[in-house]
Amino acid sequence: EITIDYYKMDRSFVTHRLIPLAVLFQDYYFYLIAYKCDDVKKEPRYFRVDRIEAIKVHRQVSQPHLYSFDEGDFRNHNLLMWPGPKRTIQFEFSGPSLQAVLDKLPHAQIIKRIGEHKYLIEVTTQGDGIKMWLLSQHSWVKVVAPKDFVEEMKAEINSMLALYQ
Repeated sequence: EITIDYYKMDRSFVTHRLIPLAVLFQDYYFYLIAYKCDDVKKEPRYFRVDRIEAIKVHRQVSQPHLYSFDEGDFRNHNLLMWPGPKRTIQFEFSGPSLQAVLDKLPHAQIIKRIGEHKYLIEVTTQGDGIKMWLLSQHSWVKVVAPKDFVEEMKAEINSMLALYQ
């Protein structure tokens, strides 16, 4: 087990006692993937390595192999390494490259073809990186489910629009 002193994105300082699982490189940064020692659910958390101020190694040895963790699955469900809830969403895509969507979202499924160049896609993701990615797809994307995520997208688009008025 280790304890890290860590600066969060908002520059607030926190200390965590962790069970390290992996170090991975994604989206321009190295991340420490770990379980929090006091987390009974043992959900993997990620910490940008460049934000770790100090590391203390403890003599206590945990057994992370007792918990389920699949690095490939973790990578495929976490876009942009942005924390947030796990959710299944559906969206319509009408852009020029359906294959690019399927490459970015390896677990996505095409539910049905709506028109000549429009598809209904469903994907389960972890975190809010999916919202950031969907917004980067311009008017080629329309989120249709779940309703709370549709409302979240509308609110974000309205906030963006207000910047230009």
